[in-house]
Amino acid sequence: MDSSTSSAAGARASRRWSLFAGVYAFACAALTAASLSTVLGLFGEVIGLPTALVVPILAAPALFAGALVWWALVERRGTVTYLRGAAFGLLTALVTGTLWTARFVSVWSPEMLAADPVRLLVGFVFAAVSVAGVVVGLPITYVRRRSRGASDGPGTANSL
Repeated sequence: MDSSTSSAAGARASRRWSLFAGVYAFACAALTAASLSTVLGLFGEVIGLPTALVVPILAAPALFAGALVWWALVERRGTVTYLRGAAFGLLTALVTGTLWTARFVSVWSPEMLAADPVRLLVGFVFAAVSVAGVVVGLPITYVRRRSRGASDGPGTANSL
């Protein structure tokens, strides 16, 4: 196989893994939102989200953020490490949380974030999703490393 065919196949694999990472991030975000549904249901209600769809709506930005962050941190660099995988999960969670916090601020004003209960609630949600993000970044990294191990040779798939 010549290098242009190999390069095209590698680019397709990178895009496919980035899309897979986005879908995986969405599924994990939906699971996290479901487990925090009491707190996030209230959040969704105060910014006007439909109660029945609050979990998938809150998880939706993770689909796009996950794909972009995975591509930027892992696929573009060509090095699949657990540190990059954890960073993928953390950054995806933080981007998603930041988008929803910005939506909250656009509905209620920045002064609302200064209120103690709101600040505590936002801090709790960011802490919970940050931990969840780091944890969920590791399994996809493991799977990606295993898929690359046979074709890439030593060094790339086995580095930390």
